[in-house]
Amino acid sequence: MDNLLYLVFPKNAESGALETIPDTKGMIVIQEDDFLKLPENIINSNKICITSEATLENVLCKIDDDLKVNAIKSMKDKYLFRDLLTDMFPSLKYQTVELKDIIKLKLTSKKILKPVKGCFGTAVKTIDENSDIDRVIEEIKTEIKKNSAILSENVLSQSQFILEDFIEGEEYAVDMFFDSKGNPHIVNIYYHPIPKYSEYLHMLYYTNKNVFEKVYDKAMDFFVEINKKLQLKKITLHTEFKLSTDLIPIEINAMRYGGMGLGNMVYHSLNINPYKHFQEEQSPNWEKIWQKYPKENFAFLIAYNGTHIDVNKQKPNFQKLESQFSKVLNKTVFNYQKQLAFGIYTLKESSENIEKLLQIDFNDFFEDIEKPVANNV
Repeated sequence: MDNLLYLVFPKNAESGALETIPDTKGMIVIQEDDFLKLPENIINSNKICITSEATLENVLCKIDDDLKVNAIKSMKDKYLFRDLLTDMFPSLKYQTVELKDIIKLKLTSKKILKPVKGCFGTAVKTIDENSDIDRVIEEIKTEIKKNSAILSENVLSQSQFILEDFIEGEEYAVDMFFDSKGNPHIVNIYYHPIPKYSEYLHMLYYTNKNVFEKVYDKAMDFFVEINKKLQLKKITLHTEFKLSTDLIPIEINAMRYGGMGLGNMVYHSLNINPYKHFQEEQSPNWEKIWQKYPKENFAFLIAYNGTHIDVNKQKPNFQKLESQFSKVLNKTVFNYQKQLAFGIYTLKESSENIEKLLQIDFNDFFEDIEKPVANNV
């Protein structure tokens, strides 16, 4: 069959991504080891997506396209990514720093400190001249130790960091693809509001007509411009931006849509299959879609493990959490004892309730595991 799409997932698959994938004709969902056994001609003659950063390195080894591989590597490494954007955003300053040298930093303004390779917001810190750097370093070490049990060195750098200017503005994310001619197509745009508790940084994203009107044209202009350098074709990207006056990219994640099922929420909310659009190389009809849903908000929520819970003694109270929602469109439950969260949800929400959800402390949604009562004989 022509026009196959291989969706590759790692051996230790990231929760949320596989469980929420829409059934797609011509898409083969395949484990990394099996994918790597495929003949080179099959791999290089069809489209490829991944579900997680964890499999990117091995998949790249099988792609016979040096231009694409080098472009992807320049996006994956946050320092090389900033190099790539220097001409477009010349005022942004950045440098690399080793974990052991963070204590020596002399700061005069607000900066972002983050691993050169990372995801899930791990060890990303906003710091300035008033920050308690000793405390920041301890927080970084704690987060890396905790998350490196799940995320490999290829996904999460443990010692090398990038220090860059803090970019003002609200945060957005865009899922898109370049077609076989290098033209950009957007399959979703999300607004990422910051929750009350920074430990749950990625807990909520949502989309609506207003989000698209703010970001769509600016994002398309950026993708056209960046592809003059990258020359990418037949590839999906998940890009994070800050929007103030300009739309400035924070990072680009290649060969995938939003992780943990974020990229699939558009299917469970608006019935848009982002993989089918990638296969057929067509954009969704956003004008028609937002005419149908002019005022609705569609949200993606990660139900994190509480910061002070013992997973061996406590369990999530799903009913209590779900009582906070307006309408659940999709629910996926995780093994919270092995993951950093206990589930994900696609929701239809009012603007007022979204503000309430951002105040959630997930410690309040765990309860003690009942011990079995011993039978007296």
